[in-house]
Amino acid sequence: MKRTVLVAAVVLMAVIGSAQVMLAWQTSGDPHAEAQAPSADIHSTRADFGAICGIQDTSDVSAAGFVMSGDGEWTALPAGSGPGGMDQVMARVWHASNWMVDMHGALEPGMSAMHSGQLCFDAEGRITFMVDRFMEMAQCGCTRVTSLTFAKDGRVTRRENRFVNMATGEEMPAPEEASNFPDVWDMRKLEQLPFSPLLKR
Repeated sequence: MKRTVLVAAVVLMAVIGSAQVMLAWQTSGDPHAEAQAPSADIHSTRADFGAICGIQDTSDVSAAGFVMSGDGEWTALPAGSGPGGMDQVMARVWHASNWMVDMHGALEPGMSAMHSGQLCFDAEGRITFMVDRFMEMAQCGCTRVTSLTFAKDGRVTRRENRFVNMATGEEMPAPEEASNFPDVWDMRKLEQLPFSPLLKR
């Protein structure tokens, strides 16, 4: 995963709202089922994404927090605390039997690009669904929104990719600058998360 500066929590919610991304979901016994795959079409709340992941309680107090410092070291946050001024990336994790992960970070002075995302993992730690967002404000003023649904073996069974104008919230053609955007996150298992050793299972 390329180390792009990610977006802070408050900015992340603005990105989601502006992009008008919703994950339409139908309940299925198999979180990997392609026929029941979500679709990135209109706005989504954290509770909506929790339903996709199989997480009922998506409150702040039920999440475990982790931060990455400027030197790349990950640590667990004490309950009720937030990232410090020097922390670059924050992740929140919800765990019942399945897992929901929300990764975002601090927008540093002079930075105009941010990479954020939400991921679902099943009880075995295999990814089932991911929404990856890369926002670039200086060149295109747009966000690339990519949603991926996965089979149990990690194969992508459904992919949707679109670009959204941040000023209007409307979908737009892929800009020329998109060729320089970082790759979508390539994580297929829970243990591939950079803070995985800190997780309580």
